[in-house]
Amino acid sequence: MKRPIYISADTCEELLDPQSAAELAERALAWEAAGKVTYGQVRALKMKVPDTGFRFHSKVVALPELGVAGARVVGYTTAPDGSRPRASETTRLIVLMDIHTGVPLAIVDEHYNYALRTAASVGVAARIVRPEVPTLGMIGAGVVARAGIKIMLTQLKVERLLVHSRTLARCQALVELAATMAPTVDVTIAESSAQVLAESDLVVMATTASSPIQVGPLPEGLVICALGSNEIDAAGYLSADHFIVDDWAQTKAASDIAAMLEAGHDLAGRLTATLPELVHNSAPNWSDNDSVIIRTEGMASQDIAFAHHAWREYTQ
Repeated sequence: MKRPIYISADTCEELLDPQSAAELAERALAWEAAGKVTYGQVRALKMKVPDTGFRFHSKVVALPELGVAGARVVGYTTAPDGSRPRASETTRLIVLMDIHTGVPLAIVDEHYNYALRTAASVGVAARIVRPEVPTLGMIGAGVVARAGIKIMLTQLKVERLLVHSRTLARCQALVELAATMAPTVDVTIAESSAQVLAESDLVVMATTASSPIQVGPLPEGLVICALGSNEIDAAGYLSADHFIVDDWAQTKAASDIAAMLEAGHDLAGRLTATLPELVHNSAPNWSDNDSVIIRTEGMASQDIAFAHHAWREYTQ
């Protein structure tokens, strides 16, 4: 048997640009809406190792449109307060297989693809919901936030960008990235996350927060793209005019959402649409005064589509 190719995260970065990532994410969401994605009988295999904080989960999915299946393997260790490590301190691999022969095609380190996929999912949704954003806010400055800047500046019309993080050097790196990508956008480092929330029309939260950043009802017209857990409290979710998730089955199992549901908060009753439904219906008739929360847990179909793209570009 021919050995599978190993494709590193650095190589993936060379092979995938933000615009192509958004197109891939949108295509995978369209396949989801059309029922063209095959999942395993058990959607996710999960494991916790007692007394270590270690967490493992794996998903398998087939994309007949591409002729491939893939298994996603993720491992990381949580802190005592439940917070997760930075993306670079985790295991994230895709095993890509040919569904016609069963032959392994590649093992893809998806650290770069994961960050770009996470941002691309909400970027596509944000473009549909609110394509023109006078002020874009970014809370967080890690690899996912960096991917978020890349995606949002390709998907939206932005006049001003506000960034905030506890690490000034990382904020400055985001400023430099934005200045390179969009020289006409006014970029400012905010003094606090509260300033970002108060002055922005759309806010991307890409953090490893252990307590909510958005506390209380959302202001009128604010769109929040939540890429992490623990970023919004129950009052925030319940106040949103529209609540969009990629897959409610995954969202309701997330630790922060599960705790809210257990406390009796009817978050399911606030759901407006899933990301596949939003892409399928294309243009919702919503007011710019409506507040919106877009939350993603990540869909394995996108992970496999991104891994396939890396394999195809690498082998060609």
